[in-house]
Amino acid sequence: MKSSEVQVICSAEALSALAGEWNDLAFRCPGYFLSQTFQWAETAWETIGRPSGYKLNCLTLRSGGRLVAVWPLVICRDRGRLRTVRPLGFGGHEYCAPLVEPGDEAGRRVAILWRTAARSADLAVLRHVRADSLLAGILKAGRHWSMTEDAVPAPYVARADYPDWPAYHATISSRLRYEIRSRRRKLAKMGELVLERESAAGCAALIDWMLDQKKHWLVRSNLNSDWIDRPDSRDFLVALAAREDATGSVVLFALKLNGVPIAAAVVSVGGSRVEGYVTVYDLEWSAYSPGGILTEHIVQWAFEQGCDFDFRIGDQPYKFKWATRSCDTVIWQVTTSKRGMVQVRAALLLDRIRQKLALGRFLPSGWRERREASRQALAARADRPPPHDSG
Repeated sequence: MKSSEVQVICSAEALSALAGEWNDLAFRCPGYFLSQTFQWAETAWETIGRPSGYKLNCLTLRSGGRLVAVWPLVICRDRGRLRTVRPLGFGGHEYCAPLVEPGDEAGRRVAILWRTAARSADLAVLRHVRADSLLAGILKAGRHWSMTEDAVPAPYVARADYPDWPAYHATISSRLRYEIRSRRRKLAKMGELVLERESAAGCAALIDWMLDQKKHWLVRSNLNSDWIDRPDSRDFLVALAAREDATGSVVLFALKLNGVPIAAAVVSVGGSRVEGYVTVYDLEWSAYSPGGILTEHIVQWAFEQGCDFDFRIGDQPYKFKWATRSCDTVIWQVTTSKRGMVQVRAALLLDRIRQKLALGRFLPSGWRERREASRQALAARADRPPPHDSG
């Protein structure tokens, strides 16, 4: 196979056959993310991709017979039945980038993979593309019509910036360090306080507890989530936590008081980085900062493994109390066909019209009053109160 030729993997059997080569490629890529590994892709396909009816579209690139790049994607239908290509994974919550062997050819190989992906669909949805990735530069220079959302930071701590944990820990606010020590002592007086890595046997139950806590927090905060209530999200986390290979694993940590969790976290460990995916705590214990206690423990654990700690996407203030660096991430929607461009632009125009109508700004002066008078008259004829007009 020529080095510039891409092979498209469309079956689960062919995907499984890549395991050994894919792992070898990961080991040649310093700083890879666990979400770029074979185990992540296979688990996502079995728990999310296949059950959702997606079409597997895993792109591979070889040089001299050796696998030098892989990009697991799926094709589904979005926006008026548009064929949409997106990364295979945890609902787009990972960083988006193909796994490519480093070297002089890396940029050209990413470009080849992107061109192949673009030809496979009408629309490409690429969430959380890091500004420091080769893919970001290629997308910015692309010829396709695209939309991007505002950049969102992904704060992190670089292990190489500090000789050891005490050196880094000394840079943290003295007030924060005092609060964590003080509240940890107070909790310890209430019973047996344990900070530990959850056993394999207990991971499923702890994940269920975390999802329940997250749902309570969302309700209390009047917020929504695009993954918390999805059964396949739970299945993915449970399945991934149950497996481990040489490329890394998903690890759960828990802070427990008298054997009962009051805070927990899901992190991925791959290459030279630990990524914090989900951290939750029991709101009844919020006065004791269980999330802060757990965060300190996990960041120290990452340091001891010789790894960076990535707080991942989001500008929540607590992250910047710990993180010393940050990388912007952007969500890209790229129309890769004329059909895609026409339908997406039409959908955007319709959305804007709806928003203006809802706000009452789309109607010329005087028309809004006439519209309201007509509604009042119609309501009176129907002998019912008029509906409330929020515009």
